[in-house]
Amino acid sequence: MGRGPVSSTVLDRVRKLAPGIASRAQEIEDARALPPDLVAELTGAGCFRMLVPRRYGGEELDIAACLDVIEELSTADASTGWSAMIACSNLLVFGLFPQATVDAVYANGPDVVSAGSHAPKGTARPVDGGYVLSGQWPLASGCGHSGWVFVHAAVGNGDEPELMSNGMPVMRLALLPAAEVEIVDTWRALGLRGSGSHDIRVRDVFCPAERTCRLFGGWSTLPDTVFRVPPVAPLALFIAAVAVGAGRAALEDAAEVAAGGKRPAYGARRVAESPLFQTRIAEADTQLRAARALIHAEARQAWHTAAAGGDFSLLDRARMRAASTYAVQVATEATETSFRLAGSGALYDGSALQRRMRDVATLAQHASVGPEFYPIAGALLAGEPVDTMRI
Repeated sequence: MGRGPVSSTVLDRVRKLAPGIASRAQEIEDARALPPDLVAELTGAGCFRMLVPRRYGGEELDIAACLDVIEELSTADASTGWSAMIACSNLLVFGLFPQATVDAVYANGPDVVSAGSHAPKGTARPVDGGYVLSGQWPLASGCGHSGWVFVHAAVGNGDEPELMSNGMPVMRLALLPAAEVEIVDTWRALGLRGSGSHDIRVRDVFCPAERTCRLFGGWSTLPDTVFRVPPVAPLALFIAAVAVGAGRAALEDAAEVAAGGKRPAYGARRVAESPLFQTRIAEADTQLRAARALIHAEARQAWHTAAAGGDFSLLDRARMRAASTYAVQVATEATETSFRLAGSGALYDGSALQRRMRDVATLAQHASVGPEFYPIAGALLAGEPVDTMRI
């Protein structure tokens, strides 16, 4: 796929880093984490301050420009792109906390790296001034190189959680210094192996009330454009950018195999000459570019609405979710097509195509890009009620 125009100096720096990242993809996968020197390079390139407002020293890029950077990193290595994506997109959630809390997080500069889990796995016991947290949360990507960690917990005492009117437990998202969180080595997975998505655990850790917030249904009162964007639905756009980058790289891998003169086991003609190969790779490329254009259109519209101080309707948010789900679906299909077109060489450990297929299959399991978001958007288009907690 063709590469788009340069949209930021961060993208310039990342493009210079990309060949080195690609050459270290196996090292990253084997380590099950980003090497410290690579984290330092990503920090220096501005990957963790892309969305951060200038008043904190950040780049203050719009979401579409951030998607460019995440896609570029993911083309080199999806685990690297995923890790940068997590820390970048978490800024949307920071906006749910009080101004003083956000000020404190960025008091020492804009290059804040955060991780965490939105899964409702822990408990938050109310005490004077805050909550006492306990629990173990899965899939905390990048927790090993993060300074701050989110956990999501049900409020209550013991086995009796507080309930909302719909019968669901009252939840609080809590922000903790990484030093207060234990990392449990659990991340041995199909793909995204270098993302370090281990479990995190806390036992009876106090969190002051000002470092907690409501995640679903919460709204920011902070003035910056990035904090006027809904905090949950756009996270799926960032995930989709990782998928698009990995899918793009898979197509490039398959094209490179064909251009290298590969022939079928029982064929006289080169694979690159095959009308079937040409048709299938072109179809996959076209569909992936269309999916990429869709998530970028959603990102631009979201930023325009936020910058203008406009309101986001339920349908606006549902369409972001559905577009992201679609893009991940298309990227998965493009990666699988590339894997099949490349032939038996892609079967072996060490194959970039094999790794990309595993990476995309893994990220497609994320709860933010599941097929259930299609009926939510469809219900809104048909004028039917929906569960607003999901979007």
